[in-house]
Amino acid sequence: MTLLQLQYFSVLARVLHYTHAAEELHISQPTLSYSIRELEKELDVKLFTKKNRKITLTESGERFLPYVQKSLNLLDEGTGMLKQISGTAQMSVKLGYFHSISASLIPALVEKVYHGSDTSRIRFQFTEGTSFDIFNQLKRGELDLAFCAHRDDWADSITIMKQPLYLAVPFEHPLAKRHSVEFDDFAREPMIMLDKPSSLRMLTDRIFTRRGVIPNVVFEVRECNAALQYVALKFGVAILPDVPAMKTERVCAIPIADEAREFVRTVYLSWDRSRPLTPPAQQVRNLIVREFASSSPG
Repeated sequence: MTLLQLQYFSVLARVLHYTHAAEELHISQPTLSYSIRELEKELDVKLFTKKNRKITLTESGERFLPYVQKSLNLLDEGTGMLKQISGTAQMSVKLGYFHSISASLIPALVEKVYHGSDTSRIRFQFTEGTSFDIFNQLKRGELDLAFCAHRDDWADSITIMKQPLYLAVPFEHPLAKRHSVEFDDFAREPMIMLDKPSSLRMLTDRIFTRRGVIPNVVFEVRECNAALQYVALKFGVAILPDVPAMKTERVCAIPIADEAREFVRTVYLSWDRSRPLTPPAQQVRNLIVREFASSSPG
C-alpha cells in the first residue's frame, strides 16, 4: 500500500468519477484505475462498485475512508510542522465561525493577532457557516480552530462569550414599541425557528418544553439572516442573537426579560484534541484564551 494509492482513493471517494478524479490528480484514467485495483487486491476487498456508469463506495470503502482521511491529514500536519520548524511554511490558521459573531468577535480577534509582535505574520483561512456545519468541519480535520455553540467529547472547548437572545418582530408588530418582553408575551406567536441541528433551535426547544408550551412554528430556516427576512415580511417572530442584519431589515430586536438566564447562547472556541495544533494555531488559540475567554462556566 502506497501513499499515492491512498491519495488516489481519497480523491476518487470524494469525486466518484474516474475521469474527473484523474484530471484533478493530473494522471491518466488507466493509471488511476490500475492503482485502485491494486489497492483492492492488497486489501482483499472491493472499495468501489459501478452500476449504470455510476460509481459508489462499497460498505468496505465507506468504512475505510475515515481512516485514510485521518492518515492523510496527519501527514499534512507533520509536513506543516517540519516546515514551521525550518521557517519555510506559511503562518496560516484555518478558523471557522458562525455568522452572528462575524461583525464583533472576528474583527477584534484579527486586530489583536495582527498587532501582536509574535503573531503579526499569521494569516487566516476563514470559513463561515452554521455552528453545526463548522463543528462538523472541525471534526473532519478541515479546520484548526472553530467558534461554535456546540460541544462534544472529542473536542476541547473553552467558553468565549455569552450571547443574549432577542425577540425579533416586524416594525408594525404590537410588541415593537416595548422596551422588553417576557416569555408569556410571545409564547403563542407564530414562530420562525432555525432547523433541528442548530444549537439555537435546541436551546429554544428546551425553553418551550420547560414551560409546557408547544411553539407555533410556521417556518424552519437554516440561518439567522433567513429568519430575519421572514420576520420582516410579517410571517412571525423569532428568537435570535444580535446579528448585523437586524440593523438593515425592517425588524425590532427586543430584549427578553430573563432572570433565569435561559435566553443566552454560549459561544465556545473548540479544537480536536486528537490532532496536534500547528505552532501558529497554538499561538492563535493561546491569544484567544488570554484575550477573549470568559470567566463564566460553560
